[in-house]
Amino acid sequence: MKPEKYKKLLLLFLAGMLSLHIVVAWRSRDLVRKGYPDFTALYSAGKIVREGLGKQLYDSQTQYRIQQEFAAGVSIRQGPLPYIHPPWEALIFAPFTWFSYPVAYLLWDAVNVLILLSLPLLLRNQLFQLKHVSALFWLFVSLAFYPMFFDLLQGQDILPLLLFFTLAFVSLKQNNDLAAGCWLGLGLFRFHLVLPLMLILLLHKRLKALLGFVSVAVVLTVVSIAVIGWNGVLSYPAFVWHIETVMGHGAIVPVDMPNLRGLLHTFLAARSSKLVIQLVVAMLSVALFIFASAKWKVAREGTVFDLGFALALVTTILVSYHANTYDLSLLFLPVILLANHLAGADVKGGWNRITLVGPMLLLFVSPIQMLLLQKYGKLSLLAPVLLLWAWGLAREISRIGRPREIPTTQAV
Repeated sequence: MKPEKYKKLLLLFLAGMLSLHIVVAWRSRDLVRKGYPDFTALYSAGKIVREGLGKQLYDSQTQYRIQQEFAAGVSIRQGPLPYIHPPWEALIFAPFTWFSYPVAYLLWDAVNVLILLSLPLLLRNQLFQLKHVSALFWLFVSLAFYPMFFDLLQGQDILPLLLFFTLAFVSLKQNNDLAAGCWLGLGLFRFHLVLPLMLILLLHKRLKALLGFVSVAVVLTVVSIAVIGWNGVLSYPAFVWHIETVMGHGAIVPVDMPNLRGLLHTFLAARSSKLVIQLVVAMLSVALFIFASAKWKVAREGTVFDLGFALALVTTILVSYHANTYDLSLLFLPVILLANHLAGADVKGGWNRITLVGPMLLLFVSPIQMLLLQKYGKLSLLAPVLLLWAWGLAREISRIGRPREIPTTQAV
């Protein structure tokens, strides 16, 4: 089959996935209006802070009372949809509460779409093969990516983290480790996804990145103290752990997580204790950390560095303690970086192509994720796909990163 036919088939496939997403969004419009999306927790947090009730931000009764004011029609909740993110993030959503819940939801999604449009502009100097591709085309591709669509449908906040990861990547490419650390520090509202990547940077002894990260963390801590007070900040970890202990009233289920924790719970929960599973997860996570760090260390510049960063992000998802469908939106950056690499590289061997392109294409097949998430409750079965992709990225780094042999006559 000719390359032009491949392109047409790919465009038709993406158009089909986007059409499916549009249909789902249209059928979900009444649920959105009633307050079913996760945006409810973010909106209520902003409303609590705007009303001067910051010290009650993590009080379940206050959260539920506020949510009943605009989401009383949600029949599946007998308590609040808990807000468990750091206090300072609630300030971001306070301005949205000047609008009604449906309007605020649409405004927040509009902000996220602007973030998606900004990504190719930020990466333009890094995408030597694809820098002429329009931002609108990348927006089309991103909206055909189910995790991205699910994030917008839920009104979640993962796309700002994707923006900070992109800015950190650009800063690292420019050897500005301090700025990279600062951008990652701003992503601490999702600390379980930022800390793994920061740990890999520490393994590379990028101390300036640590300095930037800690500096921003200190500033955000001071802001949090101003929002909810010393006692609130000190009790915040206990609140988060309590939500984890009660599994978020059924909303936090390990087998629904596309990471190592979810995968091992799926296959070992019936035969092993929780402690054994946690120990195995910890050992595998450490091994994956060391593996990804070693491979990225080989990658110094060019697309080799890009693939190393992509591998680090895939590893971050796999070793994270929590991972949801929308968290896979972070993998859109590896998608862009890998697409740029493939556009200018000759990937030889069928198995190399399969491990690089296969997992990426599977992540775009929306019906698979819909079935695993909504019907079977086993999104953890995506973890092997991510492991295969990580292996493919590592193999490609080794292939293009090894020194090339110079012919004898040329050497002479």
